[in-house]
Amino acid sequence: MTTSGPTSRSDADGVTVHVDDVDELLGYAARSTHRTDLVVTPEQLHARNLKRRLSATSRPRSSLQFCDLSSVASDVLTEAGDSATALDRIDRIRTLETLLDERPDEFRHFEPLFGTRLSAHVSTIESARATVDAVTGYDPGRLDALDELIETTPPVSRRDARSLVEGAVATERLLASTTDAAVSGDAVLRAATTSIRETSGVVFEAAYPEAERLHLAGVSSVAATLRDFLLAVAEETAVDVRLFARAGTGPGIAGRLQERAVTPWHDRALPSVSLDVPVTEMVATTREQEARLAVALVTRLADSGISLSDILVVARDVDGYERALCRAARQYRQPLSLWTQLSVTETRPYTLVESVCRLLDARDGPFPLETLCRPLFAEWVDPDGETPSALPRRALDDARDRLGRQTRSLSEWRTRVAETTLPEQVERWLRSLLSWAAAQPLAPEPTDVRETFTPLLDAYRELVLLTHRERDDESLAETTESARALVRLERLVDDVAAKYEAWLDRGQTDRTWEAVQYLFETIATVKPGRREHANAGVVDVVDATDAWARTEPYVVVLGLVDGVWPLPPEGLFPVEVRDTLLGGSTTAARRLAPREGWTVAREFDHFADAVSTATDHLVCTRHERAADGSDASRSPFFDAIDVTRGAPTRIGQAATTRLLSHERTLPDPLAGLVGRESR
Repeated sequence: MTTSGPTSRSDADGVTVHVDDVDELLGYAARSTHRTDLVVTPEQLHARNLKRRLSATSRPRSSLQFCDLSSVASDVLTEAGDSATALDRIDRIRTLETLLDERPDEFRHFEPLFGTRLSAHVSTIESARATVDAVTGYDPGRLDALDELIETTPPVSRRDARSLVEGAVATERLLASTTDAAVSGDAVLRAATTSIRETSGVVFEAAYPEAERLHLAGVSSVAATLRDFLLAVAEETAVDVRLFARAGTGPGIAGRLQERAVTPWHDRALPSVSLDVPVTEMVATTREQEARLAVALVTRLADSGISLSDILVVARDVDGYERALCRAARQYRQPLSLWTQLSVTETRPYTLVESVCRLLDARDGPFPLETLCRPLFAEWVDPDGETPSALPRRALDDARDRLGRQTRSLSEWRTRVAETTLPEQVERWLRSLLSWAAAQPLAPEPTDVRETFTPLLDAYRELVLLTHRERDDESLAETTESARALVRLERLVDDVAAKYEAWLDRGQTDRTWEAVQYLFETIATVKPGRREHANAGVVDVVDATDAWARTEPYVVVLGLVDGVWPLPPEGLFPVEVRDTLLGGSTTAARRLAPREGWTVAREFDHFADAVSTATDHLVCTRHERAADGSDASRSPFFDAIDVTRGAPTRIGQAATTRLLSHERTLPDPLAGLVGRESR
């Protein structure tokens, strides 16, 4: 393996590790009739950032084939004549719920950790299974090595760690025994690795006959199964394997791939991040004021003629700043595009889907008026009928008092509506909804999921979304959120139908609308999805991890506060076990693959990515008072910035106040970014 970049270089095992060296990867892009370079990224946005970098310099990239690990493993297994079908997390959770109910004794190892009510800890049990998978790949030799390592830790840690491992192993075996599919994507990757080894690389070369290099890019951790796969490709084929690691975790990954001891993060000197751009530090009192400061700066730069597409705002976790940024954006009339995970279940279109499922599930028995009215409050429209005029909420509230609070079946509610004197608008809406609901199947098939919800969402897009736009403010925040939710839900319809069909085939659910609603909720929660399309007319706000390999002229990095960036590391293993694993000071430890998220090294990855994005000027902001009123100190990561043009410039309180005032005066270090006439 070879490591290169700002830190070190050594050789072993046929895998080259580049630390913090994206330019090396971009150098392989060329015009070619052959896809010579496979580029595998853990995040779709990482591939997008690489493509943007190449497009910005008009570099051809026909030699590159962008893909993910699951597709590579699937292609290899297809060549081997094997199946690449795997349970996803939703499948595993559902299966575990059933197994915990039917075979609780199989999970007894977890009881010392979680108590006897294990059904309340299904997600944590799945996380434990995944953690042990990452560390050992469920390889017998590695499991023995882990047991040997655990034996060296204090008694309480030893007991808890053994309970965790024994429970995880039992869970993996139990899942494997109850399904014909692979337990996980890692299990599929293990099968692909085995096929590569057994055929001396023939299946990989058949799947990718033009490949000369395999680049794994943007990773912050290398699990045991992934390590085995990379080594198999490197040793069994003529393909050159390169791993492009990040600034914080890269040295540790390189050392562990070489099976050598690694200096623990807390014993290392903080890595430096060399920047060849001016750096300005701005300090606000609270997080709210910090968000206002960032938006005021963006607005002033845009007013001065700087293109919005040249400005980027980065936070460790955009979710933590979303509300404050949105309020500031409305105040300054500066639209922002937040690349956050979309909380689909909190949107209006999802409320419609959920309420319709509950109505269809309840219609055969008595149900309350609230169940009938909820789809109307969620802006249901009949996809097949004439659309009634708008339904005022107050009119529907008045009608509810007249209809009464008793529970009734669907047919009884139809009779009740016909017998009750109601405003014409309300009566038309209720009769339309009742007729539509009565026409839907009682025991839905997978095809019914598509046939019910696709027209419903189409009607919502055509008839309801327009009303959102008409009542929205200039930021169009409500309309944008609803439009994003519709895109996500339209895809969820297919996901839910496919998952519902698979569960019916395996006997894991009944044909009910309740099961359909459960799947909508579960998939929407587990796979929330990001914003779908870029918008050149607004400023992007992204999570730091999504800034990897991206460059923009002007970058504002939010939240450089200790305790926020970095956050304290967490893990299911006791801390003594985690530290021993990370240090790799024993032969047993060096065989294992600890998670880099157990240290703040991964947090440093994201910090280095964020501050390295700027090509013309970097602004770092923070706040001095936490939400609970306590003092908030500057992040220690800020000291890692090494500016070749001099030390970072801190803006004083007076200059900050002037920027936040109606004059929006740029501080001196930033005023030079715009022409004198626009200051």
